[in-house]
Amino acid sequence: MGDSDLEKWLEEVSTMPQYRSAGDKRAPYKPLLLLWIIGRLSNGGDSEIRFKDAESELKELLGEFGVGRTAPRPEHPFVYLASSPKLWQVTYEAGNDIFKMSEPLNDSMSAPARETVSFLRDKATGRVPEPFMNAINDAPTRDQIVRHLLNAEFPETTHEDILGRVGLHLGKTLSDKRDAAFRETVLLAYEQRCSFCDFAVFLQGKSVSIDAAHLKMHAKKGPSVIENGIALCALHHRLFDLGAIGLTTKNDEHKILVSQRVSVLNDSSRHLLDLSLKPMRLPQAGYSPPAEEYIDWHYENLFKQPARQ
Repeated sequence: MGDSDLEKWLEEVSTMPQYRSAGDKRAPYKPLLLLWIIGRLSNGGDSEIRFKDAESELKELLGEFGVGRTAPRPEHPFVYLASSPKLWQVTYEAGNDIFKMSEPLNDSMSAPARETVSFLRDKATGRVPEPFMNAINDAPTRDQIVRHLLNAEFPETTHEDILGRVGLHLGKTLSDKRDAAFRETVLLAYEQRCSFCDFAVFLQGKSVSIDAAHLKMHAKKGPSVIENGIALCALHHRLFDLGAIGLTTKNDEHKILVSQRVSVLNDSSRHLLDLSLKPMRLPQAGYSPPAEEYIDWHYENLFKQPARQ
């Protein structure tokens, strides 16, 4: 597949409409569905997928990597990804386009039939159009599309988790060096120690255990400045990006949040729960702590609400 075809599909994926609530809150559900579809097809699945066969698995996937405290509704991305018909189409009886339906099932219901779960379970079938199917079957094109979806919508530390959940594997690529100065500044400010647990390990005088984490994702126009950065050990960086832990500011105090959705299985993991509402370790004098606007973005877009009290 030529470069022009690759550019066409990347443009199609980049411009697919995504729901945006007040404050431009993340809505990664169409990208998650698209990754799930690509993974299914890449592992020999059929290009036609009935909603009733996909519902349970999609609900689990959307809940794991979604946003906010409300339960995900897989019927929404399943139907509304069809607003990009070159990528996905959904039909019911006699091949009618379900996306074009606007009327409710009956007079007692206000929601359109296309959002009615019982109707979708009984009638709805999604399908990948043949041109996009051909693009997915071309490994280099597929990998570029998948990388684009991951980089645009999800923190880097979550990429392997998402790929594993949808059954995809990507080859190694050259690391992105755009944040080298950001990393150096954050690690210097926090004295190369985790700001949540104070963990630090050095190998031959070089830190090997601490990351410079963004609060607001770089892909969502989060700047690489100290106010948008925090030094975290590898474990807490991953948990932070997954939304298991977060931050809050009250009375000029920066305190750690732990999601109520977190559970631990043994005493060795209880340290995570013990972090709840403890103050984080702030940067040394001369450097700004995390800014409230970026803390709020992380809370609204990545943290798995609600927080433990």
